[in-house]
Amino acid sequence: MIRRTDPKPGDTIEATVHGTAFTEPDPAPSHVFAVADAASLPALNSLLDAVGTAPATIWFETDHGTDGLPLRTRPALHDLRPVPRRGAPLVAQVKESLPGLLADQSAPYVWIACDTTTTRALTAYVRKELSVPRQRVNAMGYWRTAA
Repeated sequence: MIRRTDPKPGDTIEATVHGTAFTEPDPAPSHVFAVADAASLPALNSLLDAVGTAPATIWFETDHGTDGLPLRTRPALHDLRPVPRRGAPLVAQVKESLPGLLADQSAPYVWIACDTTTTRALTAYVRKELSVPRQRVNAMGYWRTAA
């Protein structure tokens, strides 16, 4: 186990898992829209477990694709949309497709857990421009990019 502040690719590090304090909203989600990355993968998996059979659309930002990642997605329920990290297309892709996806939903639930800048931008967009009530949005910035 590596116990230093400069881990290298391939090193095993200590980590904690906090799980999710998810409380299913009332009414239950007609569809979950999740925006995540590798840092929030354990929380994403907890969310998918908690919402059970609710369908979900998931934008997942990654440098290396999703092969080999322990995603607990079910193809019959979950539309996984990998997004390359390079060039920061995540915000653009979510903004392009989310409005149309929300249009037919009676009780959508939006969950955002990425880097702080992306999380703030998407949360403001979802709440202000798409008018999703704050009770139907859960957002957390998991990390910050280097200045």
